[in-house]
Amino acid sequence: MQKIIFDSSFLMAIVENPTTWFEDIVGVLGRFQPILPDCVKGELEKMAAEQGNRARTARVSLELASRFSRVPCGDARVDDEIVSAALSNQAIVATIDGDLADTLRATNVRVISLRKGRVALS
Repeated sequence: MQKIIFDSSFLMAIVENPTTWFEDIVGVLGRFQPILPDCVKGELEKMAAEQGNRARTARVSLELASRFSRVPCGDARVDDEIVSAALSNQAIVATIDGDLADTLRATNVRVISLRKGRVALS
């Protein structure tokens, strides 16, 4: 079963603009194991503690990811921890962060992003 690490940008994007992301991923990869790194959870919790639409989106994202498997993070930047987790778990990363996606591709990690509301795998 393929492991997929989700970052906060992807989770918040699918909450803000609901898509068939789950069905799209299953259609492309089959069954998968969704993973939420602890540092990404921390990012979302920090945003959720604030006020406004972004905070609401972060809270819904946390609820969405509440059943995902978790992996620990070290003390590096969140993006670096995501890259490290992807490499050590042989996982694909779901992100819409362009800089992170470029870094992942440069290290031969596959990336799931959204294009016109649909999942795109690269």
